[in-house]
Amino acid sequence: MEIFELKTLLKDTKYEVFIDSANYVEANGNIYTDLFKIGDNDNGYFVLKIRKNDKKFVFQSIENMLIINDENKFINPYKDIIKRSDYVITISNWLNGFQPINNNKKYLSKFFSLLGYFNKQNIVKGPYTSMYVDGNYFESIDELVKWEINNHFKYIQNFNEMHRIVEILNFLKTGLQCIILEDLNTGNLFITDNGEYKIIDTEWMIKGLNLYQFEKLNYFTFDENKWYNITEEAKECYTVYFEALGIKKKLANEQIRTFELLQVLRTNSYKRSFFIDNEEILRGQIDKIMNQEKFI
Repeated sequence: MEIFELKTLLKDTKYEVFIDSANYVEANGNIYTDLFKIGDNDNGYFVLKIRKNDKKFVFQSIENMLIINDENKFINPYKDIIKRSDYVITISNWLNGFQPINNNKKYLSKFFSLLGYFNKQNIVKGPYTSMYVDGNYFESIDELVKWEINNHFKYIQNFNEMHRIVEILNFLKTGLQCIILEDLNTGNLFITDNGEYKIIDTEWMIKGLNLYQFEKLNYFTFDENKWYNITEEAKECYTVYFEALGIKKKLANEQIRTFELLQVLRTNSYKRSFFIDNEEILRGQIDKIMNQEKFI
């Protein structure tokens, strides 16, 4: 969104006085065109997230913000919500501090410990969804998992290990049904100047499966080691997360295996949808995951 468009959306709101202060938010050299900082020294500063109002998950994230149990103040809450034209604007207080990227990744495991506690305190009933289910909602986690397995099934039918793969994927159903933060990349994590750990983007705070929060844990380095991924710290993040949940290591290891397997199948299905042959790479990755004795 262009800044002049934001100015139009803020007209006749109490934030109109800050229109001339609006700037895009930047993180690690990346400029976010749907995220703005406004305000002044006298009245404080705010961050505005602009989202189209045609997606159900946008409103579910807002609804979940109202019902979460967040005694650790892990989530940076909304100060205001404005609905204008085709957009929803969520407004939060601007935080001062730093992100756990580059030389600050030693702080990442603390986020996953807090995440485990947050999930445990926010068990919910459906409907459940995910970033990867094409806007579908499911009354049970079993139905969500079944949809995902079927979505990838057509690409592994000629694999000798197919039945074993499906068996492992069905283990996803042992995860928690809770409010999750599915887009948990390092750009959405923040440590304030007074040492508070905060989630600063709740666009994908949805009712779902807790294991789906591990997408940015690049445990096997199958993905490129970019700033928003978690690579060297992945094992420790997995470890402290399951410790926070009170899950024994045997079960934790199998839950990690099932999600890691799902991850490579998601990538393969995406590539195959563009007619990219990924079978040789996929077979190697599946073998590595299935033959791994333990993960933590």
